[in-house]
Amino acid sequence: MASAVAEVVVDKFGGSVLRRPEDIAAAVDVVARQRAAGLRPVVVVSAFEGVTDTILGAARVLLPDGGTWLRDPGQDAASGLARETDRALATGEALSAALFALGLQARRIPARSFSGAEAGIRTAAAHLGAEVRRVLSRPLRAAIDEGIVPVVAGFQGIGTHGELTTLGRGGTDLSAVVLAVALRALRCELFKDVGGVLEADPHLVPAARFLPAVDALQLELLAEMGSEIVHPVAVRRARRGRLNLVVRALDDDAPQTVVRAATRDDEGVLMLAVDRKERVARISLVGPASLTPEVLPLPAHGEGAFDEGGIRVVWAEVPVASAASAAQAVHASFMSRGIA
Repeated sequence: MASAVAEVVVDKFGGSVLRRPEDIAAAVDVVARQRAAGLRPVVVVSAFEGVTDTILGAARVLLPDGGTWLRDPGQDAASGLARETDRALATGEALSAALFALGLQARRIPARSFSGAEAGIRTAAAHLGAEVRRVLSRPLRAAIDEGIVPVVAGFQGIGTHGELTTLGRGGTDLSAVVLAVALRALRCELFKDVGGVLEADPHLVPAARFLPAVDALQLELLAEMGSEIVHPVAVRRARRGRLNLVVRALDDDAPQTVVRAATRDDEGVLMLAVDRKERVARISLVGPASLTPEVLPLPAHGEGAFDEGGIRVVWAEVPVASAASAAQAVHASFMSRGIA
């Protein structure tokens, strides 16, 4: 049993790589290669790209206030509106899981789709951003031992009140990580359209480079400051569970990023997050304290800095129209050639 557990790898396929049903074929190829290499994959899937937003858009049309409260996580378990919204949102991942299992079976790979509840993900009794409390991994272990590839609908679980719950934006990352920790997986691979982690958003900073390795705490803090690379709670759970986390593309030859539990200062890199609101954008530089300045050289409406676990976060707020130019200026000053 111990050797079987050591061979488990959890694969999370996000909406950015599942834009249409045809994309499942490429993801199935990845799983087939892992099985051929002697691994036992567990697949976790998001809804197809845009499906969750379409469901939310339909819900907002039907709600009298336009569903402004949908932005608030942890809705009351007794709310009928939140319950039905959760059940509607969960259909996107359920569809992806069933189709992915079909794709594997078509390749003569035994597979079975699981809802989050069936996979053992237990959450708090709340809707729209429920907290994962524990994972009962026995159903997935039984499937793995039978040679079956479990395909789990991400972003969902079952609350202590017995109702379906969703985990909030980016919740499929969290589903994959908590399952990988519970299964004591060899690693958890998060498949993204851009492949590995870049030092900044390439849409704002075209010169941003891929990073072969990043510090887990640094990536967590970057996510908390607005980066959408990986869900911050997912990174925290991976770090605390000592899980090997890899961010990659479907192509085995594309750049990959290993998320390390800890990185020495002399190995550290600087990373940039941009969190855009309606009128203001927060530009945050995150890196080892020894490499990160205390102030960003930007004409800012507000600024600040803090250190945590040897990592420093320094931020400045600028008009949202200046977000790209401000991010590029910070990158040119500190990240292109390092700090003098």
